[in-house]
Amino acid sequence: MLPNPALFGFSAEFPGDHPAYDEFEEYLRIEFPKRHPGWEPRFGRASRYDPAADRYDYVFLLNGNVPEASSQADAETKVRQLLHEFGEGLRSLRPKTEKAIPQPITRVWRWHA
Repeated sequence: MLPNPALFGFSAEFPGDHPAYDEFEEYLRIEFPKRHPGWEPRFGRASRYDPAADRYDYVFLLNGNVPEASSQADAETKVRQLLHEFGEGLRSLRPKTEKAIPQPITRVWRWHA
């Protein structure tokens, strides 16, 4: 029997081309599956050229499911807690002098059947 699929999904966009994303990516690859089964994370980097500013804009993308969320508000709370936990975990591994990863732009939605 298959477990119930997650009713909610999320995405988090971390703007900027930041060297800490290398560590963040490695941290997610190791810690996410161990600590948060069922979230089914996908992550990576994206860029686009902004002709008006004549520059490339970069973003680190993280998305997945929000398992066991019973409502939109519950899913949003779980995502905030997850991102806070990852931020704290990564900060604990790095020197205090290094720049922190920017606050993400997050979205949470209900999956439709």
